[in-house]
Amino acid sequence: MDPGARMEGRGEELRRIELLLSDALGGQSGALLLHGEAGIGKAGLLEHAAARAQGLRVLRVEGIESEMELGFSGLHQLFLPVL
Repeated sequence: MDPGARMEGRGEELRRIELLLSDALGGQSGALLLHGEAGIGKAGLLEHAAARAQGLRVLRVEGIESEMELGFSGLHQLFLPVL
């Protein structure tokens, strides 16, 4: 599938990502929460954001279902390498 086709109809989400990245480059913090059912394009939006994050550090982690009951396990995985 054409990567651009996956972003069709995602103008508002892409605009918010660009604004968040612009603010981050200007020293302003922010957060982005993507949620929804499997297959709706969340991973594509995250890939787009990572590709556009020139000059920023990108940290990634994947949720592990077996750790779902462990509080903050995702944050632990995310931040342990940079502590």
